Amino acid sequence: MYDTIVIGAGLSGMLAAIGRAERGEKVLVLAKGHGATHWSTGCIDLLADVDDPLAGIAQLAIQHPHHPYALAGPAMIEQGIARVRAIGEAAGYPFAGSFNRNLLLPTALGALRPTAFAPATMIAGDARQLRDGRPTLIAGFAELRDFFPPLIAANLRAQGIAAEAAQLTLPPTQRQHDFSPVTLARLCEQPAFRANLGEQLAAYVRKGGYARIGLPAILGLKHATEVVRDLQNRAGALIFEIPTLPVSVAGMRLYQILEDELLRLGGRIQLGGFVQRAERISDTLVAVFSEAAAREQRHTARRWVLATGGILGGGVRATPDGHLHETALDLPLQTPDGRAGWFAPRFLNAHGHPVFQTGVRVDQRLRPLDAAGQLVYENVQIVGGALAGYDPIREGNLEGAAIATGWAAGQA
Repeated sequence: MYDTIVIGAGLSGMLAAIGRAERGEKVLVLAKGHGATHWSTGCIDLLADVDDPLAGIAQLAIQHPHHPYALAGPAMIEQGIARVRAIGEAAGYPFAGSFNRNLLLPTALGALRPTAFAPATMIAGDARQLRDGRPTLIAGFAELRDFFPPLIAANLRAQGIAAEAAQLTLPPTQRQHDFSPVTLARLCEQPAFRANLGEQLAAYVRKGGYARIGLPAILGLKHATEVVRDLQNRAGALIFEIPTLPVSVAGMRLYQILEDELLRLGGRIQLGGFVQRAERISDTLVAVFSEAAAREQRHTARRWVLATGGILGGGVRATPDGHLHETALDLPLQTPDGRAGWFAPRFLNAHGHPVFQTGVRVDQRLRPLDAAGQLVYENVQIVGGALAGYDPIREGNLEGAAIATGWAAGQA
């Protein structure tokens, strides 16, 4: 029997597991697959559309006392992010930024996206630096799908940034097909490939006098900081990464450093375990059953953390008859009445669509409640996107709320 089983391997689940493992518990992360990290930017968003994220969070918690930030509390927000940053620093993949000012980093479309903390490999792309009047080069490979330097540069110029575009020649490689972000990230860790790339970048710098070069976030899987440093030295200009469309190499790096930390602490991870049903005694969750090759597998623990995400993470699904249900433990959901109430009349709605706030209602200790406000399980906590009452994508707090509530569960 485990002390704690965490269902879900996203940011919230990994932080909860790390927190429990640090306390000496026997911990298992049980998940059907990787969480939202693999399609995220690899940054830590706290709150969009505010100048000061921490002040905005404080105001949000006052206005919405059942918001995940309000439930976790300011201490868990700061401590959770501090723990992630410490893990990154120890792994040679530091995060930079501030609780009190959002960075503005380019996207793969050339928009400027607010985020509080970003990997050091992206920091030189902050719009406040890009607007210093010195020219910036946006470069990529034709073989990389969905990353178009001319489009990015044009949109940056429309926002007052002196940006130009270049298409690089893919350095010699034995690979002939399918140059995905992951494939290119592995190639960038090969010295010969990187040397050729550095020579091309240096030639552009000599010709155009570029102070910075924006490249897709493919500069290594395990040694990105070293790859960026090497390319900067070769090119003679600052290098910054721009997140690509999924699959996200930067998101994979974030997940990997968290996984490595959990394993170092003695925790276990079992992927491919889709939880199908639960076994209970009164208000205590005793066991869950996960899908296996020829039979169900039974897992037991004293405490549980549900971190399967909401609609976007697959923790909430719709049935053919138009009902929403929580997939792992069949917990009651706080959701609009009927399919007609899922969406607002207008697609571009300032308040978002009600369905995306679907989740599990909880008490102050993050334990699940039913529609009448009664406790469902006394030994289960709900974290991250599985929580009701917020829309993490629209609010721009996907990672922040996940880290805060996950860390709170890890310290409970």
